[in-house]
Amino acid sequence: MGLFITNLLPGMLESCCRIRACSFKCQHRTEGVVLASITGNAIIIGGGSGIGGATAVAFAQAGAAGLMIADIDLNTAESTASDIMAILKQSDYRVEAVVMDVTDQESIESAFKKTADSFGRIDYCVTSAGDVNATGTFYVRRTALATMRAQEPKPNFPDALHRGNTRGSIVALGSALSINAAPYFIQYTTSKQAVLGLVKTAALDSVNDNIRVNCVSPCWPESNMTKQLKQDIPQLENTMASNVPMGRLGFPEEIADATLFLCSPRASLVTETSLIADGGMCVSLG
Repeated sequence: MGLFITNLLPGMLESCCRIRACSFKCQHRTEGVVLASITGNAIIIGGGSGIGGATAVAFAQAGAAGLMIADIDLNTAESTASDIMAILKQSDYRVEAVVMDVTDQESIESAFKKTADSFGRIDYCVTSAGDVNATGTFYVRRTALATMRAQEPKPNFPDALHRGNTRGSIVALGSALSINAAPYFIQYTTSKQAVLGLVKTAALDSVNDNIRVNCVSPCWPESNMTKQLKQDIPQLENTMASNVPMGRLGFPEEIADATLFLCSPRASLVTETSLIADGGMCVSLG
């Protein structure tokens, strides 16, 4: 069998190269398509600080038409909104703040209603509220899917209709521990693995509705929670870095970039996926 495959390999490679060269000339690569385009309206949950705050800034800079910053602390949400206005220097940019408690279904529904009323529709939902993992993701998923299912589908790319339609895209914040495990982190690991399970199930439940659901799984990002862990367990800082082959922790804006990609039309074929942004930690842990 090995010899058979070896004999076939040169011909297979030549054929693949011909197909690849052909595909670059194919009409499906439409001229003028901006693949990184973020043009719709977004709600960023947990957007008052940390990864959520960095994600809100990234969406604004990428061109989101309207942006709702949702957080249990309205002051931090409003602060992020003010920062965005200062960064963009566009007095007419549409960014608002709203209170959302992800453990309270009524609070979630109220925030989604305000977002839909303000912007007309919700194209992107990012759930980055970190204190309550599985419960918050479950409640938000339910409301986000109901809201998006009620919307009319629109092309991912108006000039490239073969890329399909969308009613919306949802990204949840997981963790490297959504995929692996670590000693003494049983509650956190269990909750983050539940987040990944919710994402996968929600993706399958909504794929025929033209809604994509994905997860970003970072490792030890420089966040408020990580800083608190370092203070509580001083020896943890060296352990964190030593377990990451890249030799450093991630930064919120790096996780925001991964989230932005999954929400964007550039990921039009991507659903039920966990994008691992961990500097190689999961591979090193086996």
